[in-house]
Amino acid sequence: MDIEALKTYVTVIELESFTKASQMLNLSQPTVSFHVKNLEAFYQSTLIDRSPKRFRMTQTGEIVHRRARQILSVIDKSRTEVYDYHNQLRGTLHIGASYTVGEYILPGLLKVFNDLYPEIDLRIEIENTERINRSVQLHEMDIGLVEGQVKERELHSVPFLEDEMVVVVPLEHSIRKQKEVNFHQLQDLTWIARETGSGTRAVMDSILESYNIRPKKMVTIGSNHGVIQGVKQGLGLSLISKTVVEHTHANDYVYALPFIKPPTRFFSYVVPAAEQELSKNASVFIDSIKKIYNISY
Repeated sequence: MDIEALKTYVTVIELESFTKASQMLNLSQPTVSFHVKNLEAFYQSTLIDRSPKRFRMTQTGEIVHRRARQILSVIDKSRTEVYDYHNQLRGTLHIGASYTVGEYILPGLLKVFNDLYPEIDLRIEIENTERINRSVQLHEMDIGLVEGQVKERELHSVPFLEDEMVVVVPLEHSIRKQKEVNFHQLQDLTWIARETGSGTRAVMDSILESYNIRPKKMVTIGSNHGVIQGVKQGLGLSLISKTVVEHTHANDYVYALPFIKPPTRFFSYVVPAAEQELSKNASVFIDSIKKIYNISY
């Protein structure tokens, strides 16, 4: 397998152009085409549909592109690990965190870790759970800190902190004015939700479906702070982490609705399933999490 051919192929796909790829890689266009043809010969399959009017990956091309990115990421990681071996606990630790964890839990973890290992550069990305899991799976991040369930087979997740979900309701909402709320009064209300792919959104969707609650309107906001502000402004109800409520001074907006019992969930760290793929810096960070939260497994 030609690593340079894989790198060329990934660049061609991401730029959607042989010409742009040749310019970026400082290769001639015939060389770029030669690399791609060699890969197609190796896999005995057409990877790119190169008709005059369009440029797109074939189904087998998508498979090769996904795996090629993983292979190249692992090679880059091995270079970092060799560097770290010769330069004890230096280099970079790339951490991905879902919004709830990243905004309210991770900063405290980073402070403890940074005090212990000041020579390690910390690179943090905050995205929703689905995107963090995918980035760890593709070896684009060393470790992920997410909320909710992790179903990907290529990932290993370990819970480290329990999190309670609560319903938040505007202070002037009609629900609060009822002496006794019945099931029908919970129908056709406006709910504020996080975006699809968020662990918080997955819990909300599950609750609404489980209790047969029919929203009149669903307002989607891509941040915890935005959801809380929407509730405070009277836009609608929401289901959100108690951790978020406590950090945004929104305790007065928590309201117990009949028929609905919000679940608890866990914040977990996520790494590639194969232990040998874990970087030294990531291992030390995990040890730090276990010590802080008294985890023995």
